[in-house]
Amino acid sequence: MTRRGLSRRRRRLRLIVLAAAVLALVSVGVWLVAGRTVVPGVTAGMNPIRYKSEIARVAGRYDLDPYLVAAVARTESGFNPAAVSKVGAVGVMQIMPTTATWIIQLDSWKGKAHPDLKSASDNLELGACYLAFLLREFHQSVSAAVAAYNAGQGAVSDWLAGIADRGSNATAELALSDIPFGETRAFVQRVEHYRTLFRQVHPDAFAAVPTRARVALGLGGV
Repeated sequence: MTRRGLSRRRRRLRLIVLAAAVLALVSVGVWLVAGRTVVPGVTAGMNPIRYKSEIARVAGRYDLDPYLVAAVARTESGFNPAAVSKVGAVGVMQIMPTTATWIIQLDSWKGKAHPDLKSASDNLELGACYLAFLLREFHQSVSAAVAAYNAGQGAVSDWLAGIADRGSNATAELALSDIPFGETRAFVQRVEHYRTLFRQVHPDAFAAVPTRARVALGLGGV
């Protein structure tokens, strides 16, 4: 082989090695973003929890797992307070204006008389109050409460009542296979994914949650 031929072959080999390295890096990045591979520091940086103090505050007020609130906010809006859906849901927790009006009339509501849906703090409080209500309605079943947050209480009640082997037992956990709406199944999966991921890569994110709530939620007391 001539010197020129060897040079071309080396350049081609270098390009192949470089392409393989880029492909490997892209693959690792995809797995990190998906949370399938956890690299300390890196995964946390790629999956931040925004509004930690606000989430800690509302989680403490409504006795909620702050990681659940954070996971719903991440799934609903990517923590974007300016997000508005096609159907008119607003803010970090994607609250419909009509739902907000209903929430503030609940006995459990502890926020402002006139919350601002575009305020991250007010929106998180509305979402937290609603989540706490749904958990009570569905006997602390997280899967049912999260599904209802997306699809509505009536739909989830119908699904639970229609499960043949459970009859009308509303205390049963709602399995993904019991959810007929693809969008709601995906929503529940994503919320649980982020809840687990956030707990894993941000174990000390919610030290500000009041001690009583921390103990009740299994976050450890001080």
